[in-house]
Amino acid sequence: MINSANLKKRLLFAAWAVPIGWWVINSNLSIVPRDIATVYPGHVLALTLVFLALFEYIKMLTHFYPKNAFWLSYLWLGLQALLYFTDHALPGTLSIYLLLVIVAIETFFWGGKDQGKRWARASLLFSGTVFLHIAMISLLNLYTTPFQQLFVQPHPHPMLSQLGIVTVLTSIFMCDTAAYFAGNLMGKHHFSTISPNKTIEGSVAGLLAATVITTLGWFFFRNPQYSLILGPIMGLIIGVIAQAGDLLVSLMKRNFQVKDASSIIPGHGGILDRFDSVFFTAPVLFLFSWLVVRITEL
Repeated sequence: MINSANLKKRLLFAAWAVPIGWWVINSNLSIVPRDIATVYPGHVLALTLVFLALFEYIKMLTHFYPKNAFWLSYLWLGLQALLYFTDHALPGTLSIYLLLVIVAIETFFWGGKDQGKRWARASLLFSGTVFLHIAMISLLNLYTTPFQQLFVQPHPHPMLSQLGIVTVLTSIFMCDTAAYFAGNLMGKHHFSTISPNKTIEGSVAGLLAATVITTLGWFFFRNPQYSLILGPIMGLIIGVIAQAGDLLVSLMKRNFQVKDASSIIPGHGGILDRFDSVFFTAPVLFLFSWLVVRITEL
């Protein structure tokens, strides 16, 4: 059964968020001088979403570990973003090792005396921060090759400059939306104990929606160098991975015993509730585009 009051909040949110999001994603105006760094509004949006998600995650973690120095994760993630935009990004292994050292220091000095709780605390802080770091870098990389190589700009208007990103984000959001409506209207067969409201009918509808939208976007906006069949393949990948990400974040919330990560988005909950699928799918899109370009160049 669809909650009509909740649906109204979602539609009102979408009414202003979608056009603003379109402008932000497509704008090619760098907000800092280009001789320093190229930072598009879409980059700022990605950073904002990831840091708000980290805020929500640390807030949930703090409920179990009130005495902490989890703010160190903000510093580490901010450093990674700064190095990324100044083209001085650390090698992946060194970057993760630095986080490991920070987590160890946090746990040694603020972790208390219970060794079991210390390990659980360190594991949760490390895994949550790494997850959001991977999501952040992957979202930023959508503005670079190889992802940009897959799509063309069919129209010179600057507000149509990132139709590839628009295609995959629309596919992810419509996957969620189709699963929500189909699950509520037709769902009878539950398929996961992690999230009891999810149904097989909803999952299939989400998969179909992602595949159809990505296929259409690929048909119109793809670089003709690449085969048409890659569109449906990308859509199927998005449909599966987006729903897996949704389940992963649901599992995370079950662990913290909360329904929503926050209430910052009317009708949706928090950033982690609304953008979980985006965060989990962005790395796979980067991997997919990297493989396609590499294989094509062989």
